[in-house]
Amino acid sequence: MTFLDLLKPAVPRRTLFFVAAGIWFLAGAILLYRGTQLLPGKTLLLAVGLCGGLLFFRLVFLRISNRHITRIRVIPHARPCLFSFLDWRGYGLMTLMITGGVLVRTSGILPASVLGTFFVGMGTPLVVSSVRFAAAGLFLTGDAS
Repeated sequence: MTFLDLLKPAVPRRTLFFVAAGIWFLAGAILLYRGTQLLPGKTLLLAVGLCGGLLFFRLVFLRISNRHITRIRVIPHARPCLFSFLDWRGYGLMTLMITGGVLVRTSGILPASVLGTFFVGMGTPLVVSSVRFAAAGLFLTGDAS
């Protein structure tokens, strides 16, 4: 065992599913909160954001969450690193999305109603995906826990 192995925050594989669920839920909840704050009394735009978000989940996020769930299930280590709930590509994408969201929000280039609808549309698939990660952790069987 190396010194770096001693420093690695190793956790059971099941924990990775709950960490992923928590992170994705937190990100989705923040976006949903910000989106709804920008859409007071605009029920139609809220509905458009939710429906668009569910469609985006079905077309894009379902595949992304499946890929991460499968990757976590087959990690060869019994106690992988806490931060391996995402792969390098996932961390890059997350960084890009956060940076883009902050830049768009602070730049003022989009009207509040468009930005709010977009935030609701992005928060919805994140929250739905978080439920899938939590379910994958709850129903993990065999020696993969």
